[in-house]
Amino acid sequence: MNELTIYQNVIDRLRERLGFDFMALAMEDAPSGYSVRWRVASGNLNNRFRRIILRSGRGIAGTVFKTGKPLLVPHVDPGRHVPGVLDYPIVNTEQLTSIAAVPLYDGGRVKGVLLGGYRDDHREMTEALCLEMAAASDSVPGFDGKELVSR
Repeated sequence: MNELTIYQNVIDRLRERLGFDFMALAMEDAPSGYSVRWRVASGNLNNRFRRIILRSGRGIAGTVFKTGKPLLVPHVDPGRHVPGVLDYPIVNTEQLTSIAAVPLYDGGRVKGVLLGGYRDDHREMTEALCLEMAAASDSVPGFDGKELVSR
């Protein structure tokens, strides 16, 4: 079983367990760490997420990757442009209305980003759900996650 298949199985189980409409895992595109790419997704509407490549500090994954801090957007309102939020291609591609993303650490360094989201306007991501997702991230192989708990 290859690495992406293992990640896909874990993301599928996490999405079902946490009740999200969409969940994805982003990782470094190259060892340099300057670009981040969504590697696997569950509950996706299409495969466009695979073509999204972000520089560190850009987009949801790039921002979480660079800052090492979770990102929570309880309600995305396309009618009221919040600077930066609608500039996140994954939000538009997957029609997400509420998102949370948490960093995945390995050896004290961010190595990945786990994103969960809803498409239904009646469900909003909360800080409690974000923390639950962070706690569940320790089941993603290859990441130790210990640093997140202490932040």
